[in-house]
Amino acid sequence: MLERELIQNRGVRNVVEDGVVTGFQFRLRMPNYRGLWASLIEGVDVEVGDLRWDRDVPLWTLQGRRFTLAELRVSRDVRWQLDEAATITVPHLGGLAPGVHDLRVGIALRAPYIPAEFQPSVFPAARKVTILP
Repeated sequence: MLERELIQNRGVRNVVEDGVVTGFQFRLRMPNYRGLWASLIEGVDVEVGDLRWDRDVPLWTLQGRRFTLAELRVSRDVRWQLDEAATITVPHLGGLAPGVHDLRVGIALRAPYIPAEFQPSVFPAARKVTILP
């Protein structure tokens, strides 16, 4: 079951690949009132304390598959369902230090029925998250 908050409390962790901490992950709930084709995702801005990553940096995991933002934009068979959390992976060598962090995001989505000059819609969220040792 998903939490009401856009930034989910469960799933916040550092990513270890081949014994090296290469980044961190967290989960996001769909901010819209219905699911969305992944090609309409414009990315997510991420801030943790003084660190900042632009929309095109984080990787997205939807339906068990990992994508760059460029891959999402050309996808034809991937949806971010209303009842599915997207896993966001932020490349950051060394990850985040164990402890409590202020995580802020701006989820940018397009809607096919809104004129292009008014897009994307950005859904901001902030939450304290904990990285365990």
